[in-house]
Formats: sequence, C-alpha cells, structure tokens
Amino acid sequence: MAVSQKRAYFIFVIVGLALLMSSIDSTIVAVGLPTLMIDLKTNLALAAWAITGYQFSQSIIMPIAGKLSDEWGRKKLFLAAVILFTASSIAAGLSQNIIQLVIFRVLQGIGGGTFLPSATGIISDAFGNRRAQFIGLFGSIFPIGGIIGPNLGGFIIEHFSWQWIFFVNVPIGVLLLICGAIILPEKDMSQTSSNRRIDFTGLGLFVGAVFAVLYGITNWANHPGGIGIITSALFILGAVMFVLFFRYEDRIEQPMIDTKLLRWRPFLAVNIYNFLFGAVIFGLVSYLPYYATIAYGMSAEQDGLLLTPRSIMAIIVSAITSIFIIRFRYRSPMIIGLALIILSLLLLSRGYHDVNIFGLGFHNLLLLSLIVAISGIGMGIANPASNNAALDLMPEKVAAVTGMRGMFRAVGGMFGTASVTLILSFFTNKPAGMQYIFGGFAILLAATIPIVFLIPDTAHERRTKLKTAS
Repeated sequence: MAVSQKRAYFIFVIVGLALLMSSIDSTIVAVGLPTLMIDLKTNLALAAWAITGYQFSQSIIMPIAGKLSDEWGRKKLFLAAVILFTASSIAAGLSQNIIQLVIFRVLQGIGGGTFLPSATGIISDAFGNRRAQFIGLFGSIFPIGGIIGPNLGGFIIEHFSWQWIFFVNVPIGVLLLICGAIILPEKDMSQTSSNRRIDFTGLGLFVGAVFAVLYGITNWANHPGGIGIITSALFILGAVMFVLFFRYEDRIEQPMIDTKLLRWRPFLAVNIYNFLFGAVIFGLVSYLPYYATIAYGMSAEQDGLLLTPRSIMAIIVSAITSIFIIRFRYRSPMIIGLALIILSLLLLSRGYHDVNIFGLGFHNLLLLSLIVAISGIGMGIANPASNNAALDLMPEKVAAVTGMRGMFRAVGGMFGTASVTLILSFFTNKPAGMQYIFGGFAILLAATIPIVFLIPDTAHERRTKLKTAS
C-alpha cells in the first residue's frame, strides 16, 4: 500500500518509538542487577535471568513474528506486541520474587521480539527503494535507548525503587497504541496465502533445546565445583533436542526455520556473524555496569553515565554510515567496526585504574567511558552495513530475514550473558574474572572477521540500480 512521504515519516517515528521502548527496557535492567540481587534475595546466576529470559523469548518469537508479519499483516501484529509489552511491564514491576520477574520478562521479550520484524516490514512497505537508509537508521535508535535506559534506570534505582524501571514503559506503550491504530497503514493481504501454519512442534523442540542448555549453564554456575549429573543431563538433552529440531524442520512444509536456506553459505555466514556478534555485545553491555560496581565502586547513576558516551557515538556514527551506506559498501565498514570493538575490549581487559597521561589524570568513570565509547563507534560503523547485507540476500522476504537475523543475534546474546555468569563462578576475584572475559570476547570477535568475507557485498549492485532508476 502506497503512502505519502509525510505519512511515511510519521510511520517511521511510531515504529522507531517502539524499538526505542524495547531498547530502553533491555539496558535499564543491566544497571539494576546488584539491586535485584539484594531486594529479591537471589544470586547473580538467577538475577541474570531477568536479562537472559528477555533475550530467550526474543530469539524464539523473531522468526515467527517475521513470518506472521509477512502473512497476517504488519499493523495487527505490531499493535498486539505493544499491548503485550506494556501489560507485561506492569506485571514485572509488581513481581514479588525472582521467578515471577523472570516469567514476566519472558513475556516482555515476546512483545519486544515482535517489534523488529514487523517494524522492518512496515518501513520497507512505506519507503520502498529508500528502505536501506531508513532501516539503517534503526541502528541509531537502539543506542538512544542505550542512553536513556541506563541513566534513567540509575536515577530511578538511586531515588525510587527498581519496580519503576518497568513502569516507565506504560505511558510510552499507551501512546504507541493510540498513534499506531490511527497512522499505521493496513497492508493488502489479498495476495497472501491463507494457509498460515505455525510450526508448534519445531517451536517446542527449539525452546526445549535452548532452555536445557541455558539452564544447564546456570546450574553449573551455581555448582562450579564440577559438572554434575543434572548439568550433564541438561546439556545432553539440549543437544538431542537440537538434532531432532533440525531433522524435523527438514521434513515439514512450513518450518519455523528454513534449514535448507541455512545451508546456503551466504545466509549461514550472516547468521554465524550475528550469533557471535550478539554473544559479545550483549555480554559486554549486560555486565559492564556490574563490573563498574564491583571493580570501581560506582553507583547506579554512575553506571548509567558509563554507557552514555558509547551510545552517543553509536548514534552519530550509525546515522552517518547509514546515509553513505551504498557508497561505503558493506564489507569494509563491518571489518573496521569489529576492529574498533576488539580494541575497546582489549583495553577493558587491562583493568586500568586512575590513569595519568602526560600529567593529565583520568577519573575512572571518564576513563571507562572513553574506552567503551570506542566500541560505540565500532557498532555505529558495523551495524548498518551488516543489517543491509543480510536484507539484500532476500529483499522479497525482508521481515522474515530480519526475524532470522534477530533470532541468531538474540540467541548469541543469551549464550554470551549466560557464559559470563558461568565463567565468573570460577573466580573468587570477580573483577579479575571480568577482565579475563573481556579478553576472551576480543578473541571471539577477532574470529568473526574471516566470516565477513563469506557475506556478499551487494552494495555496489544496489548503487548501480539506484543510478539507473534515477
């Protein structure tokens, strides 16, 4: 359905606000981990599930949301996600223990995971050939949430209570529901097949496999003396369910994940890249406030400030990169961005305190902020290129591709955050443990660079087509 240019911009604001709300809620919880551990009387391994549970349900819903967005209609799915996200935010704030909080965070993740595929489809429909620039700008929205979330979360925790880090979503959700119902267009679904099936068997196998492995990691973290029978059984169960999942997906007509597509080398390379990138970035962002607290004695408000320069740089650089994305092509920005993030991680792994350079002293908060800002520059360069490189593989299935890409990144994020908890369980000196983890993340991200060369750099062809069309 064609829309006017003015309405297209309003549409972008609405879906962008939804992504912002989801981003705020991802980052706002990270600064609250120490407080959640105290108030809910739990340990780090369980408190971390307030983050992991959100990522878990996001990864599950994204490929399904992508398919439903293409088949059922963007608007209906988008508004349903807004309702679920807002309601579960209220319930999360009312939680009385860690189990309740994790359950409602899982429901939040379902809503948040639905936003990206449906929003990408909505923008693709509204902007047509100009979609690359506007979808690229999504990369600047998430860092805005990275600014608001930690700072707002730190302020709320210092002056109110952790419950309000969830209640803050309510007014945004109500505004989205009203504006979305009025402004978002209804896509013509008359040409879409009515045979819409959700692969519940595949979904169940996938959920069971991921949950078994993640819970196995959590159980191991709670008993770091060795891999016990329960942990081993969970890992074996997860492996068996993954095998059954892929075999089942190969046989059915409408799979949750098109395994045949995953055998296509470019698409497989894109998703391996997203898995490893997600593991590193989610692990870094989720535990950096915790590291600042235990290693430098920073408050929740200081933890929020720590992440701000990173997000600001990511916004500025992502916006610039998105505008010139076709000219820059895809591969070079991805490699340069990864290199900068690796540099940031290596600097963090050194554990610098109260550095003095040429007689100029750096407060620890400023020092860490500058180091982390380097990773923000790297993300701002790499993300628009990797987003469009994935979408260009199958532009006719933009929402479905976004769902798959987002799923792999979210699953990577889950295993990244869960692995941090596990590794820390073997260190009595937690700050030193975090420094080893930062170094390990740098090595993992360096191993990702060769994968970039397996991803087609289609920006040149897109530039040629745009010149011909004009």
